[in-house]
Amino acid sequence: MFTGIIEEVGTVQAIRQGAASASLTIRADKVLQGSHLGDSIAVNGVCLTVTALSPTTFTVRRCT
Repeated sequence: MFTGIIEEVGTVQAIRQGAASASLTIRADKVLQGSHLGDSIAVNGVCLTVTALSPTTFTVRRCT
């Protein structure tokens, strides 16, 4: 069960489906403050690893 604190609700900017993986780019503000590549961010209760950052978005990737 997820017992963390919800910092904000982001907006999905892009979903990219590959042959063996998928990536999700989410627009956010607060959660980006202090975030780094390799950090874990929970998205809808699923802990994912940050693979890219911009000033307004983060991207995570899931291997299938």
